[in-house]
Amino acid sequence: MSKEKSEKYVRNVPITVRLNVEEHEKLKQCAAACGLSAAEFIRQLCKGNAPQPKPKTEFWELLNKLYEVHDAFKKCVPYYPTATEICKEIEDFILELQQESTLPQRFSVDELTEQGTV
Repeated sequence: MSKEKSEKYVRNVPITVRLNVEEHEKLKQCAAACGLSAAEFIRQLCKGNAPQPKPKTEFWELLNKLYEVHDAFKKCVPYYPTATEICKEIEDFILELQQESTLPQRFSVDELTEQGTV
């Protein structure tokens, strides 16, 4: 990594934010629900990412069941070639579920400002 690039990512600008007890608890709860520290939670928001809460156990159980269905269809491919298409659809569905449920969702501060939200 070049010196310029490494300096870009150095976190050397401290900020101080005063919160009341209720706000501080809310920040800690939101960050913990997402599996992040409070600082990382705020960093993600500054980058235009809305962190997602960690999915519940049931979500992962559902994904495991989908993988089992996928594997069953995959075993059918030699006998029913059209099962390949179903496998691809299941793979796409699993990927979409994972992305929607685990990745931070982007938002635009400009759009929020235009809408009068901010």
